[in-house]
Amino acid sequence: MSRRRQGFTLIELLVVIAIIAILAAILFPVFAQARAAARQISCVSNTKQFSLAVLMYAQDFDETIPRLDNNRWDTVPNWGNVGSDSLTPNAMFAGVVQPYIKTQGLQYCPEVPRTNWRGAIGNPEIDGNPYNPVLEQNGVYAGTYSQQAVNWLLVEGMPGSGWDPATATRPNQVGALSQFARPAELVLNVGDSVWWWDGVAINNGVGNSAVWPVREGSVCGGGGSGWTWYVHKATSRQGQPTVAANFTNGINGGRANVALADGHVKSFRHDQLERCDFNTSAGTHLYTWWDPRY
Repeated sequence: MSRRRQGFTLIELLVVIAIIAILAAILFPVFAQARAAARQISCVSNTKQFSLAVLMYAQDFDETIPRLDNNRWDTVPNWGNVGSDSLTPNAMFAGVVQPYIKTQGLQYCPEVPRTNWRGAIGNPEIDGNPYNPVLEQNGVYAGTYSQQAVNWLLVEGMPGSGWDPATATRPNQVGALSQFARPAELVLNVGDSVWWWDGVAINNGVGNSAVWPVREGSVCGGGGSGWTWYVHKATSRQGQPTVAANFTNGINGGRANVALADGHVKSFRHDQLERCDFNTSAGTHLYTWWDPRY
């Protein structure tokens, strides 16, 4: 006598579905964290290779890193204006480093990710010029608004540099490696920057080319943000960095990848990287990781 084969009961099916749902709820956040960790590691690699390219450039040019703007200040491209001419040179900091890299990919942070130039360039909050595909292909956009951003205090913003934008001169050896007092503790470039904290820059992944330290109410001076984007493991991409209460939340709540002037890379929180300390040699408060003089 053959026995009739029974299928699963409804209760059994519901139990199996519930178990699968519970496992998915447990594992999906883990997978998301693993993917975020992989993107951060990739950004660390990009930041490391970019810093080595900067140091290679310095070896070829009198032990001096590039300026932020390597042509006349009133000539495009400059900081905030690429222009629309297809013959525009790739003359900003990341642009002149590009021959040592030979790929625009290193100028982007995978967490951000690549910049949407069509959505960004024509917007008056970013550049305001007509989008030109040639300038995207030859890297002028990426060079001008690179997510890989140089420490402004090493170049035109060096204290006491006497920088003359009219002639683009380099007095007092601005950017000279010999002027860096503590290269192993000095920011060379940051791997994740943002042009501005509005939705246009954040949503399109536009970088800032140069970054600097500023903390609201700090005895070191300044206020607002220096455009480093602490995007890795951040709670969100929103928030106002000029409000002190937000310095540990949202856009400043994660970590940033930073290459030091000796070539090694570290991950920093906002309160670590933009720290203001009293420097006994200088007899005043300074931004510990940014000022090349002490």
